[in-house]
Amino acid sequence: MSAPVSILVSRCASCHGRFLPREGPCPRCGSRSVTPVELPPFGVVLAAIELTAPAAPWTAPHRLALVELEESVRILGLVPGSLPGRGARVAVARDGAHYVISAAEAPAGSVRGEGESPAIGRSRPPFEPPR
Repeated sequence: MSAPVSILVSRCASCHGRFLPREGPCPRCGSRSVTPVELPPFGVVLAAIELTAPAAPWTAPHRLALVELEESVRILGLVPGSLPGRGARVAVARDGAHYVISAAEAPAGSVRGEGESPAIGRSRPPFEPPR
């Protein structure tokens, strides 16, 4: 398997919000001053679920994990193997329109330690819709 590639995110120069790239202005403040930033592809699992009766066209079992990367960017991705536990270190890769989550040994110091879960709700500022 090849080395994981960094994940491209966007950072707003006005409100400092970080989000996955998309068309248009910052979803938080509406500013058009958005800069692309690359983050390491390693993160920590916040939650994971296996759906036994997913909607079409997905096949069962359909596994998903919510992962927090650096700078509090969160990604929901597909898990092709067994479900990782909360706090597990994983790698995130983009596969077309989807993100794929896999177990990976991240370089030392790149993510929180195994079993250390982030302070959910305190790691990012509260969401405020654009005015």
